[in-house]
Amino acid sequence: MSTSTSTPVTLSFEAIDDLIYDARAGDLDALKADLAAQSKEHNCPEAWIIASAIDAEPEAEGGTGSCLLHFPAANGNAGMFSPYLTRLYSLIVWMARLTDTEILNYLLATLTAQAAAPLSAEQIAAVVNHRNHSGNTPLHWAALNTHLECVKALVEAGADIAIKNDAGLDAIFLAERTAWSTEEEEGKGAEGSGEASAEEEGAGEMSKGRQVVEWLLSSDKAGDLEGGLSVSAGVGAEASASGSGSGEAMDVDEKK
Repeated sequence: MSTSTSTPVTLSFEAIDDLIYDARAGDLDALKADLAAQSKEHNCPEAWIIASAIDAEPEAEGGTGSCLLHFPAANGNAGMFSPYLTRLYSLIVWMARLTDTEILNYLLATLTAQAAAPLSAEQIAAVVNHRNHSGNTPLHWAALNTHLECVKALVEAGADIAIKNDAGLDAIFLAERTAWSTEEEEGKGAEGSGEASAEEEGAGEMSKGRQVVEWLLSSDKAGDLEGGLSVSAGVGAEASASGSGSGEAMDVDEKK
């Protein structure tokens, strides 16, 4: 489904804005209430409302082209914080991600629920693999933000890991790039600080980005990739040239 594709029902700008804000803010109770209200108003299953809640505003006017599934996947980008806030940030993100995963699982469960007039398999797949204005799917955002539980939920719901965004990057590449950037930052932070022993102790630990990459490559869907196992090749060299696909996921907490 794209922003130009017809949706099951036509929602007002205000209704879409409220639903997106609920998802961005991680307010599950408000999201449930707004979905129920729109379902009653349009006399249709809540799955139809989820499939119709697309931020279709033009990019020039601040629109993202994203669906509701994008926002739980987008929350929690470590790139906004300095290395000195990593520990505090990790605790905050851990707490926030519990909510984000809960919201995403709720949306996916509602989307696929058996109702009087359920969405077809094609309609569900179109929402799960919805590409925003930059061509990124919810899986792209979840992988970029190393949000493993959201990655798992999306793939299990039918997310296509082979889809590439407008910059030609798939979800595995974005997760690998984040892992590479994290490792580079950690390496710089350890230089000249006498942390060699601590670095050696943590050498066996796998970064969150690497965990996402490994899980995606080991999933049943990995067979759909062309040369998927070589996705990490050249990540460092291409990172600076492939900024598209990361910046858009950074600022997702403010209501327009």
